[in-house]
Amino acid sequence: MELDLSHLRSLLTALAGVFVLAGLTWLGHAYTPTGDKLLTPVEWRVLKARSDYLKELGDLQEAADSLTSLLNDSPDPVRAQLVNENIQRLSSTGQPALSYQREKLAIAAQGMSDWAVGALDHETARLALAEAIEALSSEPQPEQSPAVTLPPAGGSLSLVFLPNVSRH
Repeated sequence: MELDLSHLRSLLTALAGVFVLAGLTWLGHAYTPTGDKLLTPVEWRVLKARSDYLKELGDLQEAADSLTSLLNDSPDPVRAQLVNENIQRLSSTGQPALSYQREKLAIAAQGMSDWAVGALDHETARLALAEAIEALSSEPQPEQSPAVTLPPAGGSLSLVFLPNVSRH
């Protein structure tokens, strides 16, 4: 018994075309930012930089959380050294807009490591960590990098220095 589908060839081709178009539509919807205009290559780079910025900021905030938990426990030199090495590696490269925050976090990590081995008092380590947390969660100070903003346009995203991303 042989199945002859030659008379359905055009129907199967059309059906396959519909599935391909539906798949491409889904991919476009999933990976295209919202808005009613086409993005220029510069706008795509800005979106990529914003995404990288927010990811790095999240990583720095997680590192600050690990320092906080370290400070709230009893001194543990081995754990403090590992956390310090991780933060120093994290602070070595990144977005230029976060250099001030990386610097403050690296200082706090070193202070935490020094506190854990007894070379620094608890209060000094706590103050260094408080400065790092403030740098990661506050508006930019004059000595910090300037805010990155985009000119407002209908339906576009705008970036305020820290993770305050809003849609207009």
